[in-house]
Amino acid sequence: MARVTAVSDPDGLLRDPGVFQAIQAKGFAIVQFEDSISFRFDYESRFRAKWDAGEKSELVVVFKPGEYEFDTLPADVLANAQRLSFSLKEIFPKLSFDVVSQVETVHYDALFRAQQQYASSPLDEAQTLGFVLRQVFKIEPALINSLPDLLEMLCERHYRKLSIPAMLDEYLIAALRQIPDFSDWPLEIIVPNPAAFWEFLNERWPIYVRQSEGGTRMIHDKPPALKYSGPDSLPFGHVAVRPLIKNLFEDGILAPVPWDWSQAIDETWIKVGLLGNQVENTDLRFDELGKNLLKDCPAKNAAPQDWLAFAYRYAQARLLWTQISTAKRAEYQTQFPDLCGYANQQFYDWLTANAGIFNYPPITPLMVHHIPGYISHQFKSRQCQRAAFILVDGLAIDQWLILKDVLKTQGLNAPVEENAMFAWLPSITPISRQAAFAGKVPRYFADTLNRTDRDEAGWRQFWADHSLAPPEIAFVDVPGDPNDFAKIEDLITSQTRVLGVTLFKVDKIMHGMQLGSVGMAGQVRTWAEEGFLIRLINHLRSQKFDVFISADHGNTEATGIGSPKEGVLSDKGGERCRIYSDPALTKTCLAAFPETIVWDHPGLPDNLSTLLAPQGKAFSQKDTKLVCHGGPSLEEVCVPFLRIRGGA
Repeated sequence: MARVTAVSDPDGLLRDPGVFQAIQAKGFAIVQFEDSISFRFDYESRFRAKWDAGEKSELVVVFKPGEYEFDTLPADVLANAQRLSFSLKEIFPKLSFDVVSQVETVHYDALFRAQQQYASSPLDEAQTLGFVLRQVFKIEPALINSLPDLLEMLCERHYRKLSIPAMLDEYLIAALRQIPDFSDWPLEIIVPNPAAFWEFLNERWPIYVRQSEGGTRMIHDKPPALKYSGPDSLPFGHVAVRPLIKNLFEDGILAPVPWDWSQAIDETWIKVGLLGNQVENTDLRFDELGKNLLKDCPAKNAAPQDWLAFAYRYAQARLLWTQISTAKRAEYQTQFPDLCGYANQQFYDWLTANAGIFNYPPITPLMVHHIPGYISHQFKSRQCQRAAFILVDGLAIDQWLILKDVLKTQGLNAPVEENAMFAWLPSITPISRQAAFAGKVPRYFADTLNRTDRDEAGWRQFWADHSLAPPEIAFVDVPGDPNDFAKIEDLITSQTRVLGVTLFKVDKIMHGMQLGSVGMAGQVRTWAEEGFLIRLINHLRSQKFDVFISADHGNTEATGIGSPKEGVLSDKGGERCRIYSDPALTKTCLAAFPETIVWDHPGLPDNLSTLLAPQGKAFSQKDTKLVCHGGPSLEEVCVPFLRIRGGA
């Protein structure tokens, strides 16, 4: 059998994590041919050396036709290689290629099964659009005939963070426009845009409460004019809608309004949306969220998007934990840490079974190294003209929720498109931040894996490779203090197309934190209230930049179990991991700390061993409490990914 199999993959089928894992399980290694330099490094270091030493190793080289062809692959690689090709047209012969090609690869398994079971004859484009909506996204336009139906569908769709292709949304909107009751709804805005839909609901919630005898409002000012067109009153209280609205308030997606609890309807689903006494509302939301968090925890076979959606619920619970009353904390003192421990064990089990997510195409970003590629795709599809990528070093999702709350009080009136993605593991700065700016898998910058000064070089190289000229590329790293604004403002010129920004403030707060997650939350809020971030966002938007915000890792509370004395590569803040190039040191650490987790990942260099501290533990002075990062917990690995579109 040939050592090398070259695969033409026009539709990215082999990027699907399930396909990737299945091929690896057969003993094959997969390498995407995306640029000749990275490929040559991988080929020579991982495969050629093994073959020369007589070792058996089978390689699958995957390329996208149009960018590369069989004859443009290196001659020494292609010699005697087996050649294969796979395409969506072959796999989905009964469905419209123009529709299927727009669907994310994570949905192909479900779509393939549906085609086998329900598509008895070939479907045209319109029929395929309806088929995909119904079978993949569980949306049946023909069953949406009333206002509660519409509200239920939109809440479920956006709560699940479904990424539905534009042409399917257009088909759905056209079908909804046939219903007279929906004529004044701003469907073209709120169907595809979750941030706009949440604003649409937020501005109508006080109207509903007042009309439904929710109580006497504590703030008697005249309600502001509605930003979005459509009916003033929505059927929030419908039996099918109530549970969804309750979840949205529990998760902090919708904002409670000031109201007098004593006069409100005594039903939990409505009281979670009434501020009343701040502590009472926080305690109630924590109670209700905690009841559902365990059953909502995704399984080992869940899709990546399920874990990213759950990460926001989990983060909201962790944030509320820092805000609830002393009595409520005492009530959950054992139960909540146990719940977090269970969720993190489930998450780690999923991570080990889904290492192939790094292989996803960047047009559907799942990991931080996808961010530059995603922005590039937005340029190519003319969804963005100028882009600023702000990386807030060390920002966990629960801390983003604090920033969001402060930004709203400071007047941010643009919708924030909220998603999440996975940092690299080990979740430390030299690995994950380099990947985020370079747009590369860590294996391809092995020589600088322990450095924190290569972000600008990686950012500039990525955009040079994507045809931008040096004057169009800008980069700056600053703490994020008020006096840093002028430095960024002066850097931007009329030629700047892409701006990379690193803000260190949150990471600096974390490494000096001695008061745990409660102290961390307070310090992050104080930083936000200084006004640097809102000023930066407003300025960038005024210059027509779309603003993308993410992080290289989050953070977690941990207790020290002692610190290995050997030399390590991990950065100062990586108390939750150790990286060794010497196998003897790896064995010594494992012997000293037998609960340590060995992390082996195909995206990391072969000559390094990564050890992760157990859940809730850190490689630091024994029994000391600290806020740190580097490990595999949800709060370290799942980070926010936000977009605020440019405007006036």
